Amino acid sequence: MKKIFVMFVILFALACETGLHINTECVMKHTAETLRMETTASTIEHVIVNLSWYWVWSTPESDGVIIERSLDTDYDSIAYVQPVESLMTFFDTDTLLQPDTEVSYRLSLLTGQARDEFFTITFNTPDAQHFFAPDTEIVDIATGDSLEIIFSMLTDFDSTSVALYETSFSDMDSLVSTPVDELVEILLNPLVDTVVTDTVLYIPGADTLIQTGSVYVVKVTSSKILEFVTDTSVGLRPFIRSIP
Repeated sequence: MKKIFVMFVILFALACETGLHINTECVMKHTAETLRMETTASTIEHVIVNLSWYWVWSTPESDGVIIERSLDTDYDSIAYVQPVESLMTFFDTDTLLQPDTEVSYRLSLLTGQARDEFFTITFNTPDAQHFFAPDTEIVDIATGDSLEIIFSMLTDFDSTSVALYETSFSDMDSLVSTPVDELVEILLNPLVDTVVTDTVLYIPGADTLIQTGSVYVVKVTSSKILEFVTDTSVGLRPFIRSIP
């Protein structure tokens, strides 16, 4: 009995310090990510939530887990996850998810016709990034110019970074038609990547760094990372250097 008590003390201490969600049956972790791409013609937003949980004592002998979600006052069934395993995960990529919105998930075990609710978790999705510069897809860069990047600083995040990428796209339409979550994954090898504490960043030597004929993307990432909770907001602003 003493060992059991000590285990609960450790778990509750973790819950207080790391954002870990626990009850007597399972331990829950969530990650939430808001992606936003801005152009003058449109704004594309995509929110992704990942839930993962494992059982405190032993894996229950049940058929599966029913997942319900509430975006207002009512819960709607959105998924059925099976089989029941020691570690379980669920990704929610529904377009109904919006930035900076409260969302609640309710999980229940299904055994035959019997249903047993075992966990409810409520949190806010991350807010979305917004750019003030560049504010157009065509950017004029003269000899000796710096590239000016201005964005709104989101609150309640631990760190923010700004990166500049040269993409493999040769035209803006091809880039914009790429799903934003896929676009984030293919942005590799940044030309510039720096942690910032201000909302304005000047990249010197832009006249030699940025060439005509390629599509570039400014990426702003704000992160709040604890051991058991990760919230991330990513903003993308594509542009092309004008031809002199």
